[in-house]
Amino acid sequence: MDFLSAGALTPILIPLLVFGARVIDVSLETLRIILLARGGRLIIPVIAFIEILFWVVSLGLVVNDFANPVYLISYAAGFATGNYAGILLEEKLAMGVCVLRVITSREDRSLIDAVRATGYGVTVVAAEGLHGPCTIFYSVVRRCDLLRVTGMVEEMSPSAFCTIEDVRSTTHGTFPRSDGKPWSGLHHRTVRIGK
Repeated sequence: MDFLSAGALTPILIPLLVFGARVIDVSLETLRIILLARGGRLIIPVIAFIEILFWVVSLGLVVNDFANPVYLISYAAGFATGNYAGILLEEKLAMGVCVLRVITSREDRSLIDAVRATGYGVTVVAAEGLHGPCTIFYSVVRRCDLLRVTGMVEEMSPSAFCTIEDVRSTTHGTFPRSDGKPWSGLHHRTVRIGK
């Protein structure tokens, strides 16, 4: 890094480069780990390659002058900011699907029909809760549509109890097509677990 070894901007430029490289590296690491947990095997090596390039740059800049507290603080601040930025990035990308579980004290046919009208399948189960009979319905929803569907649930059934779980893989299901008509079946994706 000879081009950084002289000049008045070095005390400002190096901490900014360290901080920026750490933000990028840790953001990509966070995204990679989340994708790994969801079974996104194809993009992970590419993300890991870019991630490690930025890590090596940031580490190299800090190791050259390890006694400089500004470099260490910029390294740590980049790490913290990168974690937060990675989570925000993953939320904005909203990749994958999740299970929406809604528990209501009665069978809310209008809510069930409204969710089905969005193109998603809904499975309804009669159940028994602490206060008597209730209805549970499940729907596997694309994460990019989750806020819209949960907003519909909150608006139509404000007292409903909702839980959301990530789904690693699906084999079949009813999902909306891009032209607005629902279609059944999702491309089967085999997930290998273990060795």
